[in-house]
Amino acid sequence: MQQQTKHLMALAQIDGLGPVSLQKLLDYFNNAEACFKASFFDLKNAGLDKKLINNIIAQRQKLDAEQLLSQTLKEGIDVITYFDKAYPKILKEIYAPPLILYYRGDLSILKYQSLAVVGSRKISPYAQNILPELLNEVINHQIVITSGLAYGVDALAHQIALESKGLTLAVTGSGLAWDYIYPSGNKKLAHTIIDNGGLIISEFSPFIKSMPFNFPRRNRIISGLSKASLIVEASQKSGALITAKYALEQGREVMAIPGPINLENAVGTNYLIKNGAKPITSAEDILESYGIIKSLEKLINNFDTKQATINELIILKTLKGVTLHIDKIIEHCTLDTSVTNSLLMQMELKGWVKNIGSQNFISLVKL
Repeated sequence: MQQQTKHLMALAQIDGLGPVSLQKLLDYFNNAEACFKASFFDLKNAGLDKKLINNIIAQRQKLDAEQLLSQTLKEGIDVITYFDKAYPKILKEIYAPPLILYYRGDLSILKYQSLAVVGSRKISPYAQNILPELLNEVINHQIVITSGLAYGVDALAHQIALESKGLTLAVTGSGLAWDYIYPSGNKKLAHTIIDNGGLIISEFSPFIKSMPFNFPRRNRIISGLSKASLIVEASQKSGALITAKYALEQGREVMAIPGPINLENAVGTNYLIKNGAKPITSAEDILESYGIIKSLEKLINNFDTKQATINELIILKTLKGVTLHIDKIIEHCTLDTSVTNSLLMQMELKGWVKNIGSQNFISLVKL
């Protein structure tokens, strides 16, 4: 296994050989060592273009796979590949998942559900006040807080998780060797995360400095590891909007905290809400998207079926004990789309059903 891992590590360092091209090679050669040692003609037969092939041949001569693995382990950094059992299944679902991940800390936290929390590096007092209130209840339900170790919202999210004795995961845009972790000012926070049962991961080789083009790649992992992404504050050009974009492409839910219309950091979040992101005004809003419905304590036990129309009862019976997207409700109930939309809106006003985000509904009545 180490033989394959070290060659995969070396291949991942070659310029231009990203996850998509590397996966193409692995599909053709079946193992990383064969990819690393392949001839020009074999690489061409695998479907790579001439420029990339020349890059591979020129750069692999300077790479010592054995030494790279040895230096990584000596640094106290562990490695997991796409082919290992412990590789997170949720990350395998995204486009171009990283084939190699470096990590420090407890890998077992990947078995828990995760919430990505990202936002501006220039955090406002408003966000500083409300974020602990929103996240504490989420953390109490063993949902991992995942972020990017950056200043501002990222660091605050990690700190809230630590102070609440919860779990947190940091994804970096740099290597994990201590002299390379970025930002260096959050190195102490990184140590604290590890010391408290958390995890720090990166797809970048341990001795790679942070570069601007690393962060979009990092952001796709933050959203890719998470069932939903919460955008706390974001200006019009914020990197947090890139995370939201990736989350949407990955089929994950995007949430955003509304903000004052005259606040620069609220421009991005308000834009997301206008375009379909779930507005978050309470911890309950977040928990609902994870199937944790505090409202169930308020189920209407004395619901009188005589209060409902035949079509409303059909919908309530369809939603009994399950969460369904509106398309599935329409399909199961064989009702017109416009009729179903109207009924669900009326039933939500009556407190019989609830939209828990992205047009997914639950019933709040006991039949």
